[in-house]
Amino acid sequence: MCVMTTIINFVTTRNPLLVLAFCSMLGMSTSFAQTLSEQLLPLMENPGNPLIEISSSEGDLFIELFPNAAPQSVRRVLELANGTLMPNANGGNYYDGLTFHRVIPGTFLQTGAAERAGRERPPALADEINARGLGLEQQTVLTAAGRTHESMNIADTADFQQRILVPLYRSMNIRSREQADAQQERITDRLRRMNVMQAHELLGYRYNASLPSRRPVAGSVLMANKGPGSNDAELLISLIDSPWLTATHTVIGRVVAGVSLANSISRQPEGSVRVYHIRPVEILMADSVQLPTAEGIINESIQP
Repeated sequence: MCVMTTIINFVTTRNPLLVLAFCSMLGMSTSFAQTLSEQLLPLMENPGNPLIEISSSEGDLFIELFPNAAPQSVRRVLELANGTLMPNANGGNYYDGLTFHRVIPGTFLQTGAAERAGRERPPALADEINARGLGLEQQTVLTAAGRTHESMNIADTADFQQRILVPLYRSMNIRSREQADAQQERITDRLRRMNVMQAHELLGYRYNASLPSRRPVAGSVLMANKGPGSNDAELLISLIDSPWLTATHTVIGRVVAGVSLANSISRQPEGSVRVYHIRPVEILMADSVQLPTAEGIINESIQP
């Protein structure tokens, strides 16, 4: 095997996107770039959507972003990724040198916490969720069996009191135990009729009915947050269907290549997998590429 072939094989094995720069530097053809396009295009719901690469010490993930569903959040991620917003002091971009700082094996992984690298976070963004489009106004907080709806993610009785009863009492101007006892019938009626959207609105979430609806399914990429309107830069990759995140986390994209790798990273110790960079990817359209249906794409790409 010639030296040039060895180098090319090494580059493409480590990071297929390096071929773009490598070919350009050597004056070579774009056939390798076309090969990358042919591999990624069939996996995308819409080839016109932005695509980003998360390059890590374990390998590379490719994520299709959904600007129609979450325009402000997608713009934020792209600005951080291309260096137009908050580049770090070392001359790199925001995500360069961070880690997957939070993982739950086989469930999700998270990156983008700049303060762990001694850097500031960008300003917070509003949530971009269409609660009505997801049917949350038709789903009651209490099921027929007396349990709380799964999207409320209630852990125990204390959590129910803090996240359901306290906001409800506040909305009803109930300030004491005596007032609560005197209005038990009214409280019970409100609880029985309260839907999931109303419960989250009492917690401070605000929804946008003009946006398309996206559910957090396996392979989804979401904006991680610490409560209503606190999205900034952290990305959460869900490896399973996560209905408990439906009303509280903005879905901004989906993994189109590298789900098995993401599962592997989720099983590594927290902070042990480094993010070299997150960069936008330019996809070269090819007339010969056959695009499957959206249903086929989703079914194919989210398998662990």
